[in-house]
Amino acid sequence: MMKPFMEIEDWDRIGLSVAESAKRLQRIAYIDRQLMRIQAGHMIARPEYEIKGALGRMVWEDASHYDQFRNRCKQMRMSTVAFDKCPDPFLERTMIKLLDSGNTLTLLTAMFEVIKPAQIEAIQDYLSLAQPIADYPTIHMLRHQLMDRENQVQWGLEAIRAISEQTNEEERTQAENWKACMKDYLLAAGGVNGLGERKELDPTLEVASTSFELPESSTRDSRFKKTVAKFTDVTFEDSDAGRFKRMMFTRFNEMTPAEAVACVHFASEGKPWLFYYDTARHLWDEIRHSWFGEAALRIHGFNIYESANWTGWYDMTQNLFSIEEAYTHLTIAIEKSAMKYPPGKREEWEFCRDVVKDSLMTTFQDFDWADEVVHAGFGQKWVIDHQYNGDSTQAQQAADLTSEKRNAFMARYANEGKETKNFFAGDY
Repeated sequence: MMKPFMEIEDWDRIGLSVAESAKRLQRIAYIDRQLMRIQAGHMIARPEYEIKGALGRMVWEDASHYDQFRNRCKQMRMSTVAFDKCPDPFLERTMIKLLDSGNTLTLLTAMFEVIKPAQIEAIQDYLSLAQPIADYPTIHMLRHQLMDRENQVQWGLEAIRAISEQTNEEERTQAENWKACMKDYLLAAGGVNGLGERKELDPTLEVASTSFELPESSTRDSRFKKTVAKFTDVTFEDSDAGRFKRMMFTRFNEMTPAEAVACVHFASEGKPWLFYYDTARHLWDEIRHSWFGEAALRIHGFNIYESANWTGWYDMTQNLFSIEEAYTHLTIAIEKSAMKYPPGKREEWEFCRDVVKDSLMTTFQDFDWADEVVHAGFGQKWVIDHQYNGDSTQAQQAADLTSEKRNAFMARYANEGKETKNFFAGDY
C-alpha cells in the first residue's frame, strides 16, 4: 500500500500556529526588503563591474521573496499594513549598519557570511517546525526560495575569495572585524527569528562606520574608462554593419540606466510596495540588457574595455533630474517612444533577424522588446496614473521637458563626445 498524505513525512507534527508562523516569516521578509534597498544602493557605489550586475539581480530576487512572504502572510491573517512595518527596532539597527558597509569586501563579507546565511538557517528552522500538511503552501514557497538563497551565498563566497586576493592584509582584517560586528548586531536582535538570547552590543566588537550616501557619479573599476557623453571613442559606419555595431554597444551601455533605476528605487520614499517591486524588476532588466550587449560584443571579438563606458544616465539622475523626472524620462520619453513602429523595438528585432541574421542578438532583441513593453507599463502605472492622475498629455509634456533638460546637460560635454540633441527615440 502507498503511504498516506502523498508520502508527506511527520504528518502528525503539531507545528507552529498561524500567528507564530506569520511572525517568523515577517522577520525573514523584513531582512529581504532591507537587503533589496541596500543592494540597490551598493550596486551604484561598488566599482567592480561584475559585483554591480550580481547585486542588481539580487535586488529583484529579494524583492520577489518579500512579495511572496507578503502575500502568504496576508493569507495567514496578517494585514499588509502590519506586515510592511518593521517587526523589531534592533533588527532595523542591524540593517542600517549593513548599509553603512564601507567597501566591497566588507559588504560582501557581512552579506554572505552573516546575514544571508542567518536567513537560510531561520528558514531551515521554520521548515523543521512547521506542520507539513497545514502549512504546506509556506513550505513549498520556502523550499523554492532556498534555491535562490543558496545560489546567492555560493556566488557571494566565491566573490569574497576573488576580492580578497586583490586586497592587502589590513583590508582583510577590516572585513573580519566588520563581520564580527555584524554578527554582534544580529545577536542583539535575537537573531533572524528573534528567539535568541538578546545581549547588549559588545563595545569591543563595534566598528565605526560612515552613513552611506550615493556617489555623485557612476563608479567603474580600473579596467574601464568612463564617459558622460555617449560613444566618445567609438565610430559606426553608415551601413547595416555599423548599425548592428551601434546596437550592441547601446545594449552594453545599459548598465548606466540600470544605475539610474537603482537610484530611483533607493531614494524614493513613501511609495506603495508594488513601486519598489516593479523598480526592482526594472533594474534587473536593464542589467540583463547590458549583458545582452556584452555577450554579443564578446562573441564578435570586441574588447569591452577598449572603448569608454557610458555613465551619463546615472550622472543625469544624480545631478540633473529629480527622482520623479528621472523615471519620467526613462519610462515615457525613452521606453514608451520605443513602442513606436517603425523604428522601435520590434523593428530592431526584425533587423537582427532579417538583415544581420545574427541568431543570438535576435534572441536578445526579442526579449529586449518584451521587457520594454513591461517598462512602458511601469511608466503608465507609476508616472501617468500615479504621478499625473491618468493625464497622459501632462505626463508627455513633463517627459518632453526632461528631454530638453538632458539636451542642455549633454551640451556641456559637446567637446567630449558625440551625443547631441538628436538622440534616437527609444535609445538610451
